Amino acid sequence: MDHGATRRVLLKLSGEALGGAAGVGLDFQALRTVSEQISRAASLNTEIAIVVGAGNLCRGADWSSEKLHRSDADAIGMTATHVNALALRAHLQMQDCPAVVLGAGSPVPQIQRFHSGEARQLLSLGTTVVLSGGTGNPYFTTDTCAALRAAELDCGELLKGTKHDGIYDQDPARYPEANKLETTTFDHVLEAGLKAMDTSAFTLCRDQRISLRIFDMTRENAIYEAITGVAVGSLIES
Repeated sequence: MDHGATRRVLLKLSGEALGGAAGVGLDFQALRTVSEQISRAASLNTEIAIVVGAGNLCRGADWSSEKLHRSDADAIGMTATHVNALALRAHLQMQDCPAVVLGAGSPVPQIQRFHSGEARQLLSLGTTVVLSGGTGNPYFTTDTCAALRAAELDCGELLKGTKHDGIYDQDPARYPEANKLETTTFDHVLEAGLKAMDTSAFTLCRDQRISLRIFDMTRENAIYEAITGVAVGSLIES
């Protein structure tokens, strides 16, 4: 990687990354490990925006039922992302990494309202921007939010941290013989119905020509490597 050139990326973290081994709640050590990697990467001419999910606290889809409307269920999930974002920002600050939280639909004063122009300016000044609240609308996943924010913030690459080391030609949990795809295209992913992200996120990345890297965030130092341009996981391009 050329450390003389500024690199702007969007990191999508699942909430489970902040929940430790159990992937539930907020784990101090997990938050410290994640924030330390992000802080080190931010010191290398790298501008970082982060979208965090809420699977460690609750998912809107899991709450949806005949008795609870999906829009109300999604509101619970979106609110949980504010909690994760504030916790991550606190740990970034402990690492002396300047960071702010910009969110959609939060009344919490520590979360500023998201505005793409302000977010781009903060990134250009070296501030890590943590994005919470999803898109502010129900029925949209945090994956779709990540693709949307990557486009709005002129990020060249979306980095999706998961529990898998890339994208496979079929579900590796069901098919042990599944083959990992080191590189592939969005058209192939969509045509084959591969499920590493939802279709709207794949389509948005393809149309906006944003590269997508899917990697195993649980491996030691993987988040730092992905942010700084190491070829981890699988790369999907237009």
